[in-house]
Amino acid sequence: MRVGISIDPPLASIPARLEHEGVDVYQTVLRDPGRFGNYGVPEPADRAALVEGLRGRHVWGVAHGSLLVNLASPEGRIRNSSVSSLLADLKVAAEVGLDAVCFHVGYAKGHPSADAALILATRKLGELIARMPAGPRLLIENSCEGSELGQTIAELARLLRDVGAPPEQLGLLIDTCHLHAAGFDLAGADSGQRLADALAAEGVLERVIAFHLNDSQLGCGAHRDRHAIPGAGT
Repeated sequence: MRVGISIDPPLASIPARLEHEGVDVYQTVLRDPGRFGNYGVPEPADRAALVEGLRGRHVWGVAHGSLLVNLASPEGRIRNSSVSSLLADLKVAAEVGLDAVCFHVGYAKGHPSADAALILATRKLGELIARMPAGPRLLIENSCEGSELGQTIAELARLLRDVGAPPEQLGLLIDTCHLHAAGFDLAGADSGQRLADALAAEGVLERVIAFHLNDSQLGCGAHRDRHAIPGAGT
């Protein structure tokens, strides 16, 4: 396992920060995560500085997509903006050598059932993958709040199966706070093995590319996205 850190832009600061911390894995953002559109997108000089600073180094990086992404929104405008935002991130990621873009699928709110929302999200995700550039892959990140999709291993596995994209295009990123808050108890000594078994049982263990390692401030099943420093939460 390669352990890394989250580093906010500017991208030019990333090489020195990795060197200082003694790690070769990182996560960043490529635009304002609270907005759609080209807000906060790194300037060409900033992108070039990252590429040059990491030249010849064996570094792995992921960008977190916009927090507004909702591929299951009942509103076509939001679905299309979600696709456009992720495509824009993928293009920048390909340019600067990032390995992946992670994102949350969306919400069932506004649909008669979670099944209807998953069907719509699957269709939009398929459209996105058909248009994505070569290089970085998409990573579905599990969630935990309200009507968010992808809270369980079974639902994540369904999305992967229904989309049908190959592993080099679509994988999973598991956030431990989200999973614990969604009801998968990660507090026990055997929790790592139970998680591996659950992923293997759904046939998606090999699709797990990365983890966000966070504790949860609240208890198992709280369904609240409240991170704590590893070792300081539940």
